[in-house]
Amino acid sequence: MNYLHKSKEILSGCLSIPVEQIQDDSLIEQLKPTLDSVDFASIMMQVERFLKKEVPVAEWLELGSVKDLANILEKNHTS
Repeated sequence: MNYLHKSKEILSGCLSIPVEQIQDDSLIEQLKPTLDSVDFASIMMQVERFLKKEVPVAEWLELGSVKDLANILEKNHTS
């Protein structure tokens, strides 16, 4: 599975940004400077829906970039 692409799809849907505008090394706050708690909750919900399980809070605290989100997906995804 391409977790980097999946993370871009999730961010695109949650932040209303075309996937093409999201680079592998993009910081989430750069994608949407007005990112708020509702946006973040939406990202969390979509990730946990995809994974079909909750992600530990400590991992969410490390989320800052597209690559960080891809790492969360890869670490928590069970085939």
